[in-house]
Amino acid sequence: MLDRGSALVLVASHERQMVYANQRAAEYFGLDPRRPPEPLSFRVMHGSQESFERFGPLYQRLKIEGVVRAEWELRGGDGRLCWFDMQGTLLDPSDPEGNVIWTLFDVDARHRAEAELAQTRLRMEAVIDRFPSGILVSDSRGQTILAANDMLVSMLDVPLPVSDLVGQRLQHLVEHLPADLAELVNADAQCAGQAVGEPGRMLYALPSGRHLEVDRWPLRKDQRDLGWCWVFHDVTDYKQRESQLEALATSDPLTGARNRRAFLAQMDMKLERLRLGMGRSFALIMLDVDHFKRVNDTYGHAVGDEVLKHLVVAVTKELRKEDMLGRLGGEEFAVLLAGLDQDVALKRAESLRQTVERLRVEVPGQAPIRFTVSLGVCVVAHSDVSVALCLERADAAMYHAKRHGRNRVTCWSPSLSELDAA
Repeated sequence: MLDRGSALVLVASHERQMVYANQRAAEYFGLDPRRPPEPLSFRVMHGSQESFERFGPLYQRLKIEGVVRAEWELRGGDGRLCWFDMQGTLLDPSDPEGNVIWTLFDVDARHRAEAELAQTRLRMEAVIDRFPSGILVSDSRGQTILAANDMLVSMLDVPLPVSDLVGQRLQHLVEHLPADLAELVNADAQCAGQAVGEPGRMLYALPSGRHLEVDRWPLRKDQRDLGWCWVFHDVTDYKQRESQLEALATSDPLTGARNRRAFLAQMDMKLERLRLGMGRSFALIMLDVDHFKRVNDTYGHAVGDEVLKHLVVAVTKELRKEDMLGRLGGEEFAVLLAGLDQDVALKRAESLRQTVERLRVEVPGQAPIRFTVSLGVCVVAHSDVSVALCLERADAAMYHAKRHGRNRVTCWSPSLSELDAA
């Protein structure tokens, strides 16, 4: 009967000597199935002495429990090692020192597949752990975290180790994310298993000042949804370099004010918004340093440059966040004041004039330099004007101020040109 089953059956003494083998066992271990085996130590079936010694404690459990089960790797008659599911039972339950029946089932293919799968997981974990970006992977339902790495935790300032995230619900991580990122991950997770989930790339600015670029992929294989993967790249250095390059492209290298091209582009955008009925009126102020050539001729261009720098610092301090200062060329500057009517614009221009009048530029070995500016104001509140026309009007008002004594503010009006002509 023992030869008819699919199992390998061995009977061993308490000293671990083989006393019986069914036909399948005899064939596998290279024994003669036609006669009982000669006493043979189980040692020859183990791949090493260490394996044989580790197997010994199972006999101690047999004495206590009467039955024991384990998966073990044994050597066949051809020398090949194979994994078996082994169950040992006392032949006589009343005799714990008696023979043991071992029933063996070949589980080598399953065991090696599981071992390879475990190795694959370890390799993937090693790759994820060493990946230079933050990685987050969820299951196909968008509910459970399947993978994450230390870079993710560090990058997002999550107060939890990776070991406390993997296997937990995705919400366990989301509650520690900034609002924008939490909204992104939640939205993607809700798309899990749906055709609407598509790859994408988003840029986020964190409260800490860091910038993250997030790649998002729905994981699919043969139309089967496997989950979501998010890859978080720290692009802070790139964004800083980008900002520096943008500043170089839009700023005057001497004073740091907007350069002519950037200033006029901003003004053109404001005018376009006015034409579309989406923006508020604004005021344009032209500002020119009085007798600047005299400063350069007297003290040199280096001191003249310092005068312009002091001017920009002083004027910038008087501006609001939505206002803008630009250098149009030489000693000529322009200011955009957002959302002001004529009366308020004139008061703001007068305040700028007084601020500059109080400035002192220290020159080694000489008395501090004092200087003044003349300002022309043009209020833009309608849609039938162009950048060129606005500049022309503010410029005309500023030159009117210069011709009538300098260090003063003049507001443009249609009658201004007529007064100058007279």
